[in-house]
Amino acid sequence: MNWYENVVNVCLGIQPGERVLLITDTDLSTEQELLARAIESARPAELRRWTLPEDERPLQTAPPDILECARTFDVGIHLLAHTSSEEQPYRLSLLQATSEGGRLRMGAGLYIDHAILENELSADYEAIARITYRLRDRLQGRSEVRIVSPLGTDLRLSIAGRQVAVDPGIIREPGYYNLPSGECYVAPLEDSAEGILVVDKSFPGILIHEPITLTFESGRVVAIEGGEEARRLLRLIEAGEQKPNGEGCRTIAELGIGTNPAARITGNVMTDEKVMGTIHIAIGHNAVAPYNGKNHAPLHLDGVMGQPTLTVDDEVLIDKGKYLV
Repeated sequence: MNWYENVVNVCLGIQPGERVLLITDTDLSTEQELLARAIESARPAELRRWTLPEDERPLQTAPPDILECARTFDVGIHLLAHTSSEEQPYRLSLLQATSEGGRLRMGAGLYIDHAILENELSADYEAIARITYRLRDRLQGRSEVRIVSPLGTDLRLSIAGRQVAVDPGIIREPGYYNLPSGECYVAPLEDSAEGILVVDKSFPGILIHEPITLTFESGRVVAIEGGEEARRLLRLIEAGEQKPNGEGCRTIAELGIGTNPAARITGNVMTDEKVMGTIHIAIGHNAVAPYNGKNHAPLHLDGVMGQPTLTVDDEVLIDKGKYLV
């Protein structure tokens, strides 16, 4: 099956009579056409296509008519070949409109290239959904989490009372989901993280060669150690701290588990956080669906680590990257 048929028919399951919003940037104009043809084959009631205007980027918000589509349509596909942290307000505007409407099921992907189309977006999402939901069921209603790794991670946090979310790849319920997919995740209590996190794979835009060590106290990063990549991370955080809600940049935002066997570590968070056998811990913004956390910040930075052992309420769910669910 072609990647665009996989996205339209398997991932989003577009049905006759549904209204569909399709957004790409100029670099994905050919891919927009392929997706549009596949959508039209499903006989939608309406297909609204929009290409981001390059001369207005970085955008700070989507146009009012596009936001109205996000509130009222049935299905959305939002794929960008390039973007930046400066464009996060635009992306958040779409996410917020999707949440306000409570109707749209949106599949969204950033930094999409040919390799992602042929690998992550061509994956077997029915199999990915099965493992993702099994993890969700083992996390929901639990409380105490401990993560350790051979490189020295020993981090404790609480997910008590928090709703566990999924990006299963089979998108049938309203909400904002990632494409490519393959992730189970939850917003920890914002003051709960204590201990050491050693990130050895990536942060957004940063492929890690020398592991980065982050120390958490009362939910906040109080120290960052490592080489040049650690300094790059610190610069990102310090730049965010100069913006509105900057005080939230160091607060824990997410515990995520990758579930896509076709995903690769590339430095692109959209692929990295989906890699089977990895865990990611994010700091920053989570006060929006589907995280439903309480921390506001101008950034959200996912640190991906390998060979994790994940224990939840004394039950081992992952043992050095091997899933036991």
